[in-house]
Amino acid sequence: MAVQYLVLKNIRISNANAIAGFTYGFPAVTHFLGYVHALSRKLQKSHGIRLDDVGIMCHQHQVHAYRENQYEPFSFALTRNPLTKEGKTAPINEEGRMHLTVSLVINASGINTVDEHVRDEQCLAIKELAERHKLAGGQVISIESCKLAKSHCHKVLLRRLLPGFVLRERSDLLAEKNEKSGNSLENWLEFSALKFAATDEPVDETEENGKVKWEKVVKPKGYLVPIQIGYKQIAPTYSAGEVANARDNQTPMSFVEPVHSIAEWIGAPSKLESIQEIMWRYNYQPPFYICSTQQASENTASPQNIQPNVDMI
Repeated sequence: MAVQYLVLKNIRISNANAIAGFTYGFPAVTHFLGYVHALSRKLQKSHGIRLDDVGIMCHQHQVHAYRENQYEPFSFALTRNPLTKEGKTAPINEEGRMHLTVSLVINASGINTVDEHVRDEQCLAIKELAERHKLAGGQVISIESCKLAKSHCHKVLLRRLLPGFVLRERSDLLAEKNEKSGNSLENWLEFSALKFAATDEPVDETEENGKVKWEKVVKPKGYLVPIQIGYKQIAPTYSAGEVANARDNQTPMSFVEPVHSIAEWIGAPSKLESIQEIMWRYNYQPPFYICSTQQASENTASPQNIQPNVDMI
């Protein structure tokens, strides 16, 4: 069966979840894969269409945060809840929200490519269904278009969606650092830190006061960001209804912790060698349940190879 790429262009989302594990500023990759998976389950029953891997391009984002001045850290702009029955201030659960506009490139199968009228009807049905679902906990305000890509060339496909930045996995950079140093948490934090190191060269050879020259620590090139890519199971799977106060008593459940890694925002499609570099998919190998790109998943065929590529905090 020929590969089909469905493009949901300019999805405007209001009040999406901006917190992902220990990071904030963009939803976790699992939000987008979960959104597409929910669409796929309904489309398979009604139209026989299946949706799988997802490419994510961000066009605009606005995190609901503020700070008193340029030297203070950002704080989330929270909603004020109504007073309690006793007239006291209700407690606030801190939650990060954001507005954003994204486009999704989805690996699809089952869309009619022979009859143009049937294909347009299928795309319209997908668009209407996608607008009714929530994405990353936010309300989908509108979707500009839903079309089947005419070309499989990633440069042609992504240029029609510009301006924007597409998300690519860079777990290889974290794995490289972990091989040199065993402190995974410190290595992960280094990608988001601005660091300076003292050199052996003195500032002035005539002075004997011990002053040294400070230089900026060079980081790998690219717009690199820490990101949550999945979960790790930390407890056995319990049968349905065994855990008290569970949201779903009909499904087995297990406790997990978030898995973090490194990703890169790419603004020019010409920097990509193939579309497989940006197509995220599920990669489940117990106890890990993570999201990785097609190209990266081909190199992580066993749990031993997955462990160095992610950082569980």
